[in-house]
Amino acid sequence: MRSIMGDFAEKGIYGIPIATLDVETTGLGPEARVCQLAIVHSNLGQGNSEVVFNEYINPCMPIPEAASVVHGITDEKVASCPVFWDLFPRIQKALDGRIMAAYNLPFDLDQVNKEMRTCPVDLDPYPWFGICGLVLSRFVDDMHRGKGAHKLESVAGRRQMTFKAHDAAEDAMITSKLLDLLFREAAQKRGRFGTVREYWAFQRVVAIQQEEDLRCYLRKKGVNRPSWPWTDR
Repeated sequence: MRSIMGDFAEKGIYGIPIATLDVETTGLGPEARVCQLAIVHSNLGQGNSEVVFNEYINPCMPIPEAASVVHGITDEKVASCPVFWDLFPRIQKALDGRIMAAYNLPFDLDQVNKEMRTCPVDLDPYPWFGICGLVLSRFVDDMHRGKGAHKLESVAGRRQMTFKAHDAAEDAMITSKLLDLLFREAAQKRGRFGTVREYWAFQRVVAIQQEEDLRCYLRKKGVNRPSWPWTDR
């Protein structure tokens, strides 16, 4: 069986070509649709981030006011925009030959795969694989606790990085730049990573432990959360 890492598995992680993705959506529930998508190309650790794709997308459903308040995207703004299928060839080209990265990889990857299921032809979903900035930030900034401590704005702000949050292009760009710093800081904490396989194994182990810690915390609060993306896959 071919590895989900494909040809990347035994390559060194530093300098590897990545495609950092960010989406803005109509909400957070299972029916949410993508209304903006951006992709940034870079080589990990080389400081060469570049926006290669940034488009508003007609989600084919009304955008709730609560979502518009967050990202500023309204029904009027996307009414004449292309639908996901019209843009997919460009999206696919921007992702091909690169490791996918996102600040919250489970969310962004799931949103892209969900949109692909709406297309008029059968498309193979992108595999459960990539670089997650949220997992890395929680590992590096483990001394910071509390609600919002590891939001993208908070992690970037602690490193004197400013950007316009909840704009897909700005979020993807700051995530790409932040990954260069977080990998450097993570290496100081646990040693440099070797291959892509080594990093993927580290990320999965750390992410599952982070979810277990959160489960213990929520259990004490009497909160039941049904979805655990790293543990359940």
